[in-house]
Amino acid sequence: MRRESFLADRITELRMQKGVTEAKMSKDLGRGTGYVNRITTGRGYPGYRDLLHICNYLGVTPAVFFCTSEGECQKNGLPEKMRKLTPEELRIIEDIVDCILRRRRDSGK
Repeated sequence: MRRESFLADRITELRMQKGVTEAKMSKDLGRGTGYVNRITTGRGYPGYRDLLHICNYLGVTPAVFFCTSEGECQKNGLPEKMRKLTPEELRIIEDIVDCILRRRRDSGK
């Protein structure tokens, strides 16, 4: 991604992964329907707080949003995915991890 279009390209990429239109995203963020379009066409830029709201809406942390290398992004993959789980699903994951750790401990590894 070119430096001057990084913000626009990244918002577009993550928005498309989420499967929402620019107008829906704008509305969901409490803005006019052209808000995201102005950002993605370079006619406007979000402030710091707005960017945090955009990251939250897109389901990523600012660190992941600005991640520039695939390897660096993959380090954050599991924590990002876990943030999307329900409390019940997190308890199941925790039980699985506990089981793995018990097996490791019991086998002496």
